[in-house]
Amino acid sequence: MASAACGQTGGIYSLQGCIDLAIKNSIDVRLAEINSEQAELNYKQGKLNITPDASLSAGQFFQSGRSIDRFTNQFVQTTVRSNNFQLQSSALLFGGGQIRQGIQQSKYLWLASESDLKNVTQNVALNVANLFLQVLQARELSNSAQQTLSNTISQLDRTNKLYEAGAVNEGQVLNLKAQKASDELTLTNAQNQVDLALTNLKMLLRLPADQAFDILNPSVSSTKPEVYPNNLIDLYDSALARRPDIKASDLRFKAAQFGKKAAFGSLMPSLSVGGNISTVYSSNAKFISNTVFNGFQPIGRVQGTNDIVEAPDINYTLQTIAFNKQIKDNFGQSLGFNLSYPVYGKLRNQTNFKLSRLDEERAKLTAERARQNLYNEVVSAYNNYNASEKRYQSAIEATDAQKKNADFVQKRFDAGQSNVYELQLARTNETNAKLNLASVKYEYIFRRMILDFYMGKELKL
Repeated sequence: MASAACGQTGGIYSLQGCIDLAIKNSIDVRLAEINSEQAELNYKQGKLNITPDASLSAGQFFQSGRSIDRFTNQFVQTTVRSNNFQLQSSALLFGGGQIRQGIQQSKYLWLASESDLKNVTQNVALNVANLFLQVLQARELSNSAQQTLSNTISQLDRTNKLYEAGAVNEGQVLNLKAQKASDELTLTNAQNQVDLALTNLKMLLRLPADQAFDILNPSVSSTKPEVYPNNLIDLYDSALARRPDIKASDLRFKAAQFGKKAAFGSLMPSLSVGGNISTVYSSNAKFISNTVFNGFQPIGRVQGTNDIVEAPDINYTLQTIAFNKQIKDNFGQSLGFNLSYPVYGKLRNQTNFKLSRLDEERAKLTAERARQNLYNEVVSAYNNYNASEKRYQSAIEATDAQKKNADFVQKRFDAGQSNVYELQLARTNETNAKLNLASVKYEYIFRRMILDFYMGKELKL
């Protein structure tokens, strides 16, 4: 089969151009890309989860109100500003393999989403190829209807001349006029089918309604029916190795296996290590920068002797300890280990483990069902191709036979040995044979395209 040119020019698209545009504009493809991007981010985050975490905090606080001055033992009204700084980090030393197994699970889920994207892309391509062939088929049927109408008009002109010469009766002329009207209706319906097929393809490509759109018409006249070169087993083995939906189901089964291992790890003890360094500053932290001795002052008398009791009179000069010195003096650090064992948590971990086993079994059965569905699909496609190949061969033979018969009746009609009714019937049978040939030919091409797709060949005409 001849290959169509790629791309598009002036709004006229080849098959490959239509496929590329459909993939670019497809919402389903974009959704699959988003799912793949999310799965990749989950995988990358999973790998980061195994590394230690660290956090840095800093705070500034103001406290206002009455408090006791620790130097004068007097109540004072003041506002105290304080700062604290802390850097802490922790790391999981052993957690039953939950993180490690979770990383593997997210990895295979990501790979599965990549296969889902390929599967969606391939389905879009097949849908485009199907609609593209429908346009070609509709155009061939329209051309055939146009040719039939032209033949009828030519025959009507000849019959009119014979009628004017008295060689035929008026009934034959009226019959051809009725046939002409019927052929015109058939042509109109065929042209409508072309417009409908183009519209369906245009909608699949998600092009604006006012945008010019048409397709290249690759030559398929050289397409001949033939037995497919590969057998059923070859087709199935090739499809099994290439189909992204099969790969996706296998990858999800592997992900479920790692998910079960991660759930089992939640039943085991975990050991972590953590540490922090911190320091603080307060505007209320002061030191005595200077003292002045003013002598003694009486503060009372001794009961009984009435001796005077004196106390030293000292004035203190207070100064806030410098910020850098407080930060240095108040610096502290800690390091600790934490061992945790799930004694009783309402059986959540046990339930999650049981659920993960069911997820694994479900993923396994899903993978098996995908293989069975693929086998059924390949068998059906192979049988459909063989049936279409036989129908195509029969349609070619029938068309050749009807054409020879119509040509023979035409010669008899020209020699005056046959009437217009016999000629009209022969031409109608020939037209029907051509229409059937066009239909089965494009069915055969599409069935062949599907088998080629299973064998990993490019979609082309």
